[in-house]
Amino acid sequence: MASTCDSCGYRNSELKPGGRIPEKGKTITLCVKNANDLSRDVIKSDTAGVKVPELDLELASGTLGGLVTTVEGLVLREFMDLLLEIALMDPKKSKWQDFKLRLNKLLNVEEPWTLILDDALANSFIAPATDNIKDDHQLSYEEYERSWEQNEELGLNDIDTSSADAAYDSAETTIKERTGE
Repeated sequence: MASTCDSCGYRNSELKPGGRIPEKGKTITLCVKNANDLSRDVIKSDTAGVKVPELDLELASGTLGGLVTTVEGLVLREFMDLLLEIALMDPKKSKWQDFKLRLNKLLNVEEPWTLILDDALANSFIAPATDNIKDDHQLSYEEYERSWEQNEELGLNDIDTSSADAAYDSAETTIKERTGE
């Protein structure tokens, strides 16, 4: 979903995934080494957490919602907006000035840094720099088994599909009887 306000210029893009629930979660790690890496496309689902170890920053899943953006857009626009909200409420504004300086160093790619998306439902994506993902040595994907706690947070531990399964089996039996299979 995307929207733009013609009056003030505010823009928003939001992602809502659909489909079956993957059996495993996925961690995507990008080593940002140059300005071209900042323009890589990013799909961050609302179940993905974001980490930038060089900033000592970790945002829990759901913090920024789901969005379609770029590495620069995620880090600059989303982090800066979040930073401004927090800094306005904090009497110790000097620590936020230091954070902003460190963030600007990352965005100027003065040294390599790491962006990590950890998505328990594996619905996030960072675009590779080449057509063949195996040739992009800065980008790695790792699937993992979700913990009981992650499944609990996602509401997966209490799902009872037995009535849906029974209805499906009944419909399948009826179809077979009618078609003579």
